[in-house]
Amino acid sequence: MSTSITLGNATFSRVNATNLKLFRVNAGVPVEEALEMASLLQHYANELSFDAAMSDKGERFSWPAVYLGEMAKALIDDISDALFLSRADT
Repeated sequence: MSTSITLGNATFSRVNATNLKLFRVNAGVPVEEALEMASLLQHYANELSFDAAMSDKGERFSWPAVYLGEMAKALIDDISDALFLSRADT
């Protein structure tokens, strides 16, 4: 595929109502591995969202799904930036 790696620019998980982020994607992860993790995170977020929709106690499932979705999005955003940067260098 490519030799691109994550840049570590993407952040996620807001602190309260502020825009301050609590977590960041680590730099230096090969994009292939980061994409695999993003896919897994999104899969489990989808599973939890489905469980929340089908349960009368949906809140128990919905918050973990939100956090997993935030992690997956941060990975995809960081990968996208890395791939764009690698194309710009060529």
